[in-house]
Amino acid sequence: MTLRGHCYCRNVDYELEEPLGPVVSCHCGFCRRIHGAAFTTVALIPTSAIRLSQASVAPSKFTTPLGNVRHFCGRCASPLWNQSPADGLAVVIVSSLREDSQPAPWAHVNVESKAAWFPIEDALPRFSAWPQAEELEQLIRLHPGSWRPHQILGPAVQ
Repeated sequence: MTLRGHCYCRNVDYELEEPLGPVVSCHCGFCRRIHGAAFTTVALIPTSAIRLSQASVAPSKFTTPLGNVRHFCGRCASPLWNQSPADGLAVVIVSSLREDSQPAPWAHVNVESKAAWFPIEDALPRFSAWPQAEELEQLIRLHPGSWRPHQILGPAVQ
């Protein structure tokens, strides 16, 4: 199943050629500042799975001090995905996916830096930072058919 996403003005339109990996609501200071919100829900995916649609304009890019690359629409400024060139991973901004294919989050991450005024009131698992490999593996087991980030977890054990 190909997932599709786009920016608000539909200037940038993309497709994902792999199932989504872990879906988390990130509460880190970077996500809060960049998105102007208490958190951002993102899904891991291999960078190689992201393809621009034929009629799409290329997204604008911003390289962070850590070397990650934010992709966003140069016209409406909608965030689309962030890429880590070092390991071939990307996180797709879930709200940039078409509404009928936006998955619910599996967990909250980086809650040690969440906005003090924002209470987390659901029962999803919470991680003070990014989950450790074993914790991520447990989350993936609860979501069969999701993409497994071998760059983080290593090869699958049969």
